[in-house]
Amino acid sequence: MNIRNLTEKSIIYTSNAWLCNCDKPEKWCKILIDTGCDILAIDELREIKKRTGRTPLNHVILTHNHYDHAQLLCAIKREYEPVIHASSSYTQGVDHVLNDGDVITCGSFHFEIIAIPGHTSDSVCIYCPEEEVLFSGDTPINIWGSDNTYEQSFVRGFEILSKKKIRAIYPGHGEVIHSDIPGIIRQSLINLKNSRII
Repeated sequence: MNIRNLTEKSIIYTSNAWLCNCDKPEKWCKILIDTGCDILAIDELREIKKRTGRTPLNHVILTHNHYDHAQLLCAIKREYEPVIHASSSYTQGVDHVLNDGDVITCGSFHFEIIAIPGHTSDSVCIYCPEEEVLFSGDTPINIWGSDNTYEQSFVRGFEILSKKKIRAIYPGHGEVIHSDIPGIIRQSLINLKNSRII
């Protein structure tokens, strides 16, 4: 699976917008993880359509509904008519409300939804087992200490992450994480369990 960030060249504040090319010979399928808020992402999609003559999107999955991750959602839906998946039913344009454990299939790849409410009540991470990659949105992966308070559902999400084989994390902001991911998640889970849990 080829993954590229449509907002990589953005000069305004925006989330990453990860376009996943899940094509296989008999099926064209592309998923966008978050839309970002920079029109540059739409320009990139138009360029793909111009180059290939095909729709550049089949699905959009939102990691949560903050404006920097979802502002272009309605414009993208109008232009390309992808299926929109989000955890919040209040997000305008959503076709499918996500639940923990849902799996979205695109081509020969599967995108598993892991609910980790914390950054927002609708925050999810998205795990692709075939590629062993995680799209983390704004969920903090590095929990540095044990002096904070967390909800049980947030800790449960980390327990699920700790059981996944992850070779790369594609965050909502910043660069892809490749190094010591099992160690980071393991230490974060220890710190969480030593924190106040409500």
